[in-house]
Amino acid sequence: MSAAGPANYRVFKVLKRLKKNGFRERHEEVGNIKEVDVFGKVVGLNYYESLYSPMVTASFLQQDVGGTVGDQKDDFAGTLKDGLPIEGFEEVLLKVQTTYGSVDWRGKKRRFVITGSPFNIDKGNRQSAYFPMVSINAIKSSSKPVKRIYDEAKISDIVKKILKEAELPFKNRNIEETENSMKIDGNNENPLDTILKLCPKSVPVNGDPGYFFFENSEGFNFKSIHGMINEGVRRFTDRSEQGSAFGYGQRHTYVYKIGLTASLDKNTNDFNVLAPPTVRRDQDQMNAIKMGQYNVRICSRNIVTGEVNEKIINVYNNSTDKKTVTLGNINEDDVNNDQTSEADKKQNYCRTYSYVIAGGEDSVGVTTSIANNPVNYHPKAIMRYGLIHAQLVNIVVPHNAELTVGEVIRLNIENITQDNKIEKEFNEHRSGYYLILHLCHSFTTDNSFTSLTLARDEYGIARRL
Repeated sequence: MSAAGPANYRVFKVLKRLKKNGFRERHEEVGNIKEVDVFGKVVGLNYYESLYSPMVTASFLQQDVGGTVGDQKDDFAGTLKDGLPIEGFEEVLLKVQTTYGSVDWRGKKRRFVITGSPFNIDKGNRQSAYFPMVSINAIKSSSKPVKRIYDEAKISDIVKKILKEAELPFKNRNIEETENSMKIDGNNENPLDTILKLCPKSVPVNGDPGYFFFENSEGFNFKSIHGMINEGVRRFTDRSEQGSAFGYGQRHTYVYKIGLTASLDKNTNDFNVLAPPTVRRDQDQMNAIKMGQYNVRICSRNIVTGEVNEKIINVYNNSTDKKTVTLGNINEDDVNNDQTSEADKKQNYCRTYSYVIAGGEDSVGVTTSIANNPVNYHPKAIMRYGLIHAQLVNIVVPHNAELTVGEVIRLNIENITQDNKIEKEFNEHRSGYYLILHLCHSFTTDNSFTSLTLARDEYGIARRL
């Protein structure tokens, strides 16, 4: 049985809080909540994760002939939308089991909420309805604004405090430690929005600034680009991740070859790409770095002391302790072999950043010190966000619930050549490690598959492996 086979719904329930009791036997009453099983009538389910989004979203398509649920007043049999009725904010519990893991959203802090009245088409004796959903955490967080001021502390520690006080789920290992500290005023904003604003201001302990804040099946994550790349590539070579037979590297390596894309019925095809990869963006940003196009001019003025500074820097990092880590095979010799004179560098820069700094505003007490100077993180964060989007590729693979955004996978793409492919089977330029940027698990009555948007910053396979 292939992982691309039809969806296996173990649980699919819609929960509605009752306005009053008195229902008959057509449904199951649990306290003041009405549960309706709909898994036999769901014809499609899409589940979405994204590094851009602090909330998981989903949607399902249901076809109903009118016998799903009884009306609240007289138990007259109706459709899910009209008989329950669906008016928005109903909770959904679901579990879909496939060959490689499951999409399981049945917990108290891991379930979906229908975001509004569904779209529907009534045709004869059948109703087709589309139900958009969002993670329950997005709904709950909207009613828990960040009211307090957090004294100067590591940004990662403040993120944990905000999540705990809002009662939002996370694991400590998914909140990557930051090197820099700052004072944060919640300003009564949504906790998710507050944390999102901290992403470009955060610097990891060992790497370039630039974080992502997102939700997946494990809860909320606050991770740097540097950290996700290092952790993802490490898991391909860590023996503790491999297991006895079918390890992490094997389950996260996908192959695109013409002769291996046709069958959806054989499990030997589970880790082959189902359709030709679609290249959405293909830029050689590293070549721009070598040419000095990442030289930037930074101007700052401290309004407390009156001090004015101006400097021109290259935001790419070559230092040993803060090295820019990429997914591809960067040639360090070319990057380090910069023949541009200092005089030319002072004249050649691609952008100017200007900052007005108020010393002491992010510190405790009366002081003129600058706790978290944007000069040190903002230009580099912009560079890092842009660099990770240098190459974008869309692929579709048989369903794999073990995949999640922020992970690194390896994609091997067949060579297009008239030479003997046995000598060089895969394209060494385009094959290599990619970061999962967006993910969609799709389930139909016939197939289950996963659509991925992959991103990376440099061509080839990282030499460090």
